[in-house]
Amino acid sequence: MESENISRYVPLAALFAALGLIFPVFFHLVGLGSTFLPMFLPILMGSLLLPLKLALSISIVTPLLSFLFTGMPPLYPPILPVMVTELALIGAIGSFLFFHKKAPLWLTLVTAVLADRIVLFVFVFWLAPLFGLPEKAFSIAAVLHGIPGIVLIFTVIPMTFRFLKDKYPQVFRQTFTERKEPANGN
Repeated sequence: MESENISRYVPLAALFAALGLIFPVFFHLVGLGSTFLPMFLPILMGSLLLPLKLALSISIVTPLLSFLFTGMPPLYPPILPVMVTELALIGAIGSFLFFHKKAPLWLTLVTAVLADRIVLFVFVFWLAPLFGLPEKAFSIAAVLHGIPGIVLIFTVIPMTFRFLKDKYPQVFRQTFTERKEPANGN
């Protein structure tokens, strides 16, 4: 991937980082809040379309910028560090499996979301006692709280990819199916 010009993906990374800042604001304005995982949707979508370095960059920078601009996700309780970890994980898995290894979309989505939910469970299980909360019950509740967002991810991302593939077949095909590393090392 080093031989591929990463700068051509920077505008796309900026777009998904911006969507990662905007989506949570709109979701919270209409009362949908964190249940629908509004920052996860653009970050995961972007990670599927970006090289690993940029996918990790938007995964880490977006929640930090959101905190600086809006105060959300909060530092206390420690939601910000947990979200940075979760988003970095789904960003890395999404980019590695789909962008680099060309794994099927559904396999990539299931793997990324399952890994995210496991990490969230472990984090909450470890943090809950520090706040006087029951570990098992709170960990399970935290994981289940995101089910509507997971449904949204499994609905919106495949539909968006189908739309892109139908609407822009030449771009989609060139970007994701015929992409090969140059033979001469350039």
